[in-house]
Amino acid sequence: MTTLQRTLLGGLLASGVALGGPVEARPGWISGTWVYADLCTMPDDGAQAGRRITLKRSPNGDGLIYEGAGLRAPVVTTVTVDDSTKDVAFRVETEAGLVSFHGTAGPEALVGTLDSAAGSQAVRLKRVLRSRAHEACPGETTGSIN
Repeated sequence: MTTLQRTLLGGLLASGVALGGPVEARPGWISGTWVYADLCTMPDDGAQAGRRITLKRSPNGDGLIYEGAGLRAPVVTTVTVDDSTKDVAFRVETEAGLVSFHGTAGPEALVGTLDSAAGSQAVRLKRVLRSRAHEACPGETTGSIN
């Protein structure tokens, strides 16, 4: 074996790549950040509509950031997550009162029920990879020429 071959082999072994087969995905729901949102901006006055829920998973504990129309600032809170079912539950105190959620987080969406002073509401927030709060709300005209 040449020095170059030994160096390459050592690098592969050090990076955790096993020889002889594909690397298997770790079972379970690992650490990371998941963002679910329908937050958008009204083109006529710049007001925000909708909400964004950022779920942060860590070996040190799980946390959640709740953002929504009418809130002056994002609200940080603890969250309960069931690793086997991916059930998510949280409660936040906002200027408008208590908001609670219970549902399921998936790779495509966060689906469940949001309870607030306005009553219960079914919620389906798509998973997003980047912020879209600056984008115009669906169904609104942005003044572009057709």
